[in-house]
Amino acid sequence: MTGEVTSSGVLPQVPSSVKKETAPTKIGEFLLNWRNKFFIATDGEKDPENYEKAQWAQLAKGINNVTPTDNPTTANDEYYDGEGFGTSDVTSKRIQFVLAGHRVYGDPAQDYLASKFLSIGDDLKTLFKYVDAQGNTVVGRVTLTNETPFGGQPGAKQTFNVTLVFNGKPKYIPAG
Repeated sequence: MTGEVTSSGVLPQVPSSVKKETAPTKIGEFLLNWRNKFFIATDGEKDPENYEKAQWAQLAKGINNVTPTDNPTTANDEYYDGEGFGTSDVTSKRIQFVLAGHRVYGDPAQDYLASKFLSIGDDLKTLFKYVDAQGNTVVGRVTLTNETPFGGQPGAKQTFNVTLVFNGKPKYIPAG
């Protein structure tokens, strides 16, 4: 039984009865982050009701950090019966996702986002879709902000990051 011939010699052929190794999806009870999936509409679609028709490109290559935040607006008040202590109420949110890593030229998602670096206004709006590790989906119109399409030290991989800010309440689609 011989396998593939390489410059290093002959690789052993793996019998079909041997299960191929795949990356773990969890460690103990913890789901691993790589199972989360992020997509950007690259066709200019901006209407969340048309999300199924959009052309999606996955944001994954070169991305090594994702930080979702709720960016809340709060009303902070103090009342005489609070004995000097205040209250805080969340009155609105601007859900954001910061995606950061290294620039990969030729990646459709990164190339699309980098092409918007000099844009302003409605040209910075598109659809964004997040599918969590359990298959639940969040989709909506976003504005591209704080974009860094390249940069870094001379001998380092080029930097890439973007903040995607939802415009209004995103649509939540449960798994299944």
